[in-house]
Amino acid sequence: MYVDTSVLVKLYIEEPDSAGCDATISEATLVSSQLLYCEFRSALLGKESRGIIPASLRAEAWSEFERDITSQRLCLVPLDDMLVRDAANLLNELHPNVPLRTLDALHLATYLCIEAGPIFTKDKRMLQAAKWLGLPVAV
Repeated sequence: MYVDTSVLVKLYIEEPDSAGCDATISEATLVSSQLLYCEFRSALLGKESRGIIPASLRAEAWSEFERDITSQRLCLVPLDDMLVRDAANLLNELHPNVPLRTLDALHLATYLCIEAGPIFTKDKRMLQAAKWLGLPVAV
């Protein structure tokens, strides 16, 4: 199952819909773009900076995230020139119907180059884009 940062954060940090996200992914192997590595770090640091989580929970979540990568429970697909070009083409294809952002386009381009099952996202624009493209989505 392909996940983006909007879901991944809920898997490591307790949020109102974390239990639903856990149930949706069940025991699936998770796949995402390598850009998730930086996005997840940014999300954790942002939560810490805003006082939502303490530094100890940020560090614990990061360690668990890295363990999941090492154990291949979470597989990250490397970015390359072709994916960047594909993402730019998706921006064009979806314009003006879906105001897709750069990182969402990169996630979608990554998804389209692999077989990972449905896309699981809580990001409204990315979900709209996936539906517009006729991609399978998890809810």
